[in-house]
Amino acid sequence: MSSKNTNQNKGRARELVNRRDLMKGAGIAAAGAALSPSFSQTASAAGSVHEGMSMRYPWSKLACNIEAWYTDRPFNERVHAVAEAGFQCLEFWNVSQASETRDMNKLAQDCASLGINIIQFTGWDVDSLGGRDTHVAFKEAIKQAIETAHLLDAPMFTIVGHQESADLQQSEKLENLQRALESVVPILEGGDKMAILEPFNPVDHKGFFLNGSGEALNICRTINSPHIKINWDLYHMQLSEGNLAASMRHGRDQIGYIQVADVPGRHQPGTGELNYPYLFQTIAQMGYDGPIGLECWPKAGDEAQAIKDIKAVLSR
Repeated sequence: MSSKNTNQNKGRARELVNRRDLMKGAGIAAAGAALSPSFSQTASAAGSVHEGMSMRYPWSKLACNIEAWYTDRPFNERVHAVAEAGFQCLEFWNVSQASETRDMNKLAQDCASLGINIIQFTGWDVDSLGGRDTHVAFKEAIKQAIETAHLLDAPMFTIVGHQESADLQQSEKLENLQRALESVVPILEGGDKMAILEPFNPVDHKGFFLNGSGEALNICRTINSPHIKINWDLYHMQLSEGNLAASMRHGRDQIGYIQVADVPGRHQPGTGELNYPYLFQTIAQMGYDGPIGLECWPKAGDEAQAIKDIKAVLSR
């Protein structure tokens, strides 16, 4: 997609977050900085009972995942539901989908007019980077992802690329994944975007060789670039290793983004076993002040209740 369309993001209805600031971080590069203070910290729609209450983390920094929320609407109409619910940020997965039409130009225009920030999307998840035969295609895909990120004014995009390669040893797969990520650092630097590597879990995401934080941290610390960080998904981390607060503190230097969901069920925080009031407090105390993705499925498909539950967690 042509980067000339980025001009369509000008003239917003209200001041939006400067995504270059998101790349600077609170004390460490590319870890996510504070959003614009012009944003309200509470929403105006469902769950408004919590407006005005002190929150453990600003509501304005929560990014609604439109692959999990408002899925009764066509993809390009979900942004309107996001705005109506009082969200100011969103995230999504793929820019194209065989089963439906996804118009990135329209998404960019609608988000600009509604005052919605697009935080991140999926830049690569099609093939494993555990071997080397996909690395050339990966470079080209990153160039395309950067163009899309400029169109959407998004500061980052997620990389998966750790699908199992049965014919290789774990050490070989990890080395090849690291090589692939290292190879696109200059491209990311030139495009001023961040790629966030997302580890999965071995419980309900079988068939992937990067689970939990340990090996992802080794890769990112070895690459040592502000443009390659980790998408720290607390749902995956709980199912992979637990000890969530301590693990986050240990990995703080490589956290580029955080996603949340409760366990079991991957529903909204407040519906499962995780102590999310404590986890949100930990996130704030360790100095992360960037956006947090709500990659969680509203329980029973009830988005209004999910908003109330999340606000209740933030207010405790």
